[in-house]
Amino acid sequence: MEILSQYRKNFSGPSPPGQLVLPEALKEFALFMLALLKTRGLRGGPVSPDMRTHSMRLLKAMPMADLSTYLYPLIIPIHSLAPTHGFPDEAAGGALSLPPTLRASYSRIEEGGVYLVDNSQTCILWLHAHVSPNLLEDLFGPGITTLQQLNPYMSEIPAVETHLNAQVRNLVQWLTEKRGGKALRLQLARQNLDGAEYEFAEMLVEDRNNDERAYVDWLVHVHKFVQLEVGGF
Repeated sequence: MEILSQYRKNFSGPSPPGQLVLPEALKEFALFMLALLKTRGLRGGPVSPDMRTHSMRLLKAMPMADLSTYLYPLIIPIHSLAPTHGFPDEAAGGALSLPPTLRASYSRIEEGGVYLVDNSQTCILWLHAHVSPNLLEDLFGPGITTLQQLNPYMSEIPAVETHLNAQVRNLVQWLTEKRGGKALRLQLARQNLDGAEYEFAEMLVEDRNNDERAYVDWLVHVHKFVQLEVGGF
């Protein structure tokens, strides 16, 4: 926060005192700092020493691309994929057509939605309690129309001859390739049914969780600190 204070004091020019001014190159700096404080290595609360040590070692050893995803996960809405998503885009040189990702907050989650969530270490398929039976059949196969019929220990999407199934399997393969070919084991998180829901909630770093503020509250905290520093208090 000293960096932001010095920027406001020396480089931001005249700005309303009630406005938090961030340098263009550090627009996401405060968000990533909040996400860092929410990791098992740095957050408060009951975290076992082994898990805390493991998290700290991960933070120190990760390549930058993996670290940014670890701190702020990719959240891909499956229920709203366009027909072209998940397939090669000839106009882009054959690169996979990717859907827009979602901000990491429960306020962005839609009723009946299905989301693929990846933080470069854990990949979760989260399904809302009111997900459409037709979507379940398209994704998991004929006869699968309720969440209770799914195998809670499922670790990959079964191959089914549907467009949606092919899209999701292609997206999972893309996530695997992003990891440098490291194995990706999918975890199923059915709302109100599976323990992996806890992992999913931890990934929503813009929400109030893990003994830390929500992102909006964090920005207020940062702004107050900057104001105090600039005012010399």
